[in-house]
Amino acid sequence: MKKLFYYTDVLPFLGRGEAAIDKLKRNMEIFREASDKIRVIWHPWSGTEEYLRLNASDVLEDYLDLVKNFREEGFGDLDESASFDEAKEVLFCCAGYYGDVSDLAYEAQKRNIPVMLQSIDI
Repeated sequence: MKKLFYYTDVLPFLGRGEAAIDKLKRNMEIFREASDKIRVIWHPWSGTEEYLRLNASDVLEDYLDLVKNFREEGFGDLDESASFDEAKEVLFCCAGYYGDVSDLAYEAQKRNIPVMLQSIDI
């Protein structure tokens, strides 16, 4: 089974709020439905929860619910790598990168791992 590295950054949640949460929900549904073909490795930016709290974000509870549900449903793995190098190790074991712009996307490109950047509006 192929693995897909899925990266989410905090900026869409801070800037687009509910639209970013809706995108995350849609993606999780797609990943759930395709779980017989791919194993998603979700790597949210490590400071997401903290920054949502610091900014008193309206979507904090929705985000935390999505993380909790993802863990419980078991159709993927939550990557909580503590460092960039650890996250790269996980990424390099995957067949593709999907998600927000990040240094990890560039690392994937350097390794010829296909990269697809997500758009909240699509």
